[in-house]
Amino acid sequence: MILNLLQTALDTALYNDGVLSHWQRKTGPDANEYIVYRMAGDAAEEFADDVPLVKSASVTVNYYYRDDRINTYTSRQGIQGRITAIEAALNTAGFEVPFGPFDAGDVDDIGYMVTVFECDYARVM
Repeated sequence: MILNLLQTALDTALYNDGVLSHWQRKTGPDANEYIVYRMAGDAAEEFADDVPLVKSASVTVNYYYRDDRINTYTSRQGIQGRITAIEAALNTAGFEVPFGPFDAGDVDDIGYMVTVFECDYARVM
């Protein structure tokens, strides 16, 4: 359910712009930009009579873009627009991004810069 909600939110916001979202790893041909997301946990937080009442999922969303896209003002503005759109899509879908997006650089040494969104999603069971 959570992964479907996340995929739908990201696709709704970015698919028409050609930015595809992938679960756990990128598949398909090379792209200038793409998203990889993964779930880090789904813990029960509140209980009543040993039955979970509230669960909270932790999700990481990585937005990858080619490193040469930071060379010009126009490209950087496009990247910032995508970052804003991703965060808005996450918030609209009910995800919280408590620390905001942060730049992680070229973490995989593959020629792509990464912006990371650490997200939480709480729901009543």
